[in-house]
Amino acid sequence: MSEKRKLPLGGLAMAGSGLAVVAAVGAVMIATNNNSEDAAATDALSAVETPAAPSVDGADPIVSAQSAPVAPTPPDPGAAQASTDGGISYSDANMAFSASFPEGPADDPVIVSLRKEAEGLLATARRDAQTAAEERGGASSIEWEYRLEWKELARSGDLVSLVGDYYTFTGGAHGMTSTDTRILKASTAQEVEFSSMMRYAKTPSPAVVIAGCEAVKKAKIERTGSATVFDEPIVCAGPNANVRLEDASIALAPSNAAGKFGGLYAYFDQYKIGAYAEGPYQIAIQQEVFAEDLRPEFKSLFAGTAPPPR
Repeated sequence: MSEKRKLPLGGLAMAGSGLAVVAAVGAVMIATNNNSEDAAATDALSAVETPAAPSVDGADPIVSAQSAPVAPTPPDPGAAQASTDGGISYSDANMAFSASFPEGPADDPVIVSLRKEAEGLLATARRDAQTAAEERGGASSIEWEYRLEWKELARSGDLVSLVGDYYTFTGGAHGMTSTDTRILKASTAQEVEFSSMMRYAKTPSPAVVIAGCEAVKKAKIERTGSATVFDEPIVCAGPNANVRLEDASIALAPSNAAGKFGGLYAYFDQYKIGAYAEGPYQIAIQQEVFAEDLRPEFKSLFAGTAPPPR
């Protein structure tokens, strides 16, 4: 059995001394490296954790930057804005447009219908104004203007009667006013023609036509002193009739009887039955004139007397 070789004690001491020297050098190197890394980490941490110097007024600049209010973005001048009363307001370099509606919930079928129609008018007006601006080589110093105001006249049962006043100016000699009317089902906003409420033909009855013509005569005499249309004597019936209800916008009139319609309002715009300088005409036709001609389902909606239109 062979013996294991043994290192002499002196050799072991020398080896231990050598190992100690190597270990000491390694320790110095590790310590040096660790110190460098610790210093770098400390510098980085200081850069994050050390608060910045306060500003001149003593406020923390980091907090101030985070809590400073953000300026609101100004509205796009080319976008329609909702006005404070629920209407529509729009303006750009070429035109201005506004529309207002009767009071009521925004989701009311009647208001929704009127708003949709007004938005369509706005889209058409914008297109026309832009085309005109391009044709004249740029925006004019006189912008176009459109104003629309819808008002509720009366309601009875499921029917509501409305009148819309328009004003338009497109750069001509003067602006133009016009009137539009609607008879709508309040529950659905479905339009109802007055003629469809009658038992017979889809045209106003002879009694309504004569009553309307007589009301126009009276209004003409009061305003101009003459019962004429464009200097021609008023003719109420026949092929030469020059006062036709088809030329007017028809609405159901309010009544002195609560919750009822008192008759009809007929709105004749300028140029319909007279010169521009005469202005528009509005007349009333009392419900008693046509009450017997109404279809049974509409008779209960009418009673009382209609006041003069305003």
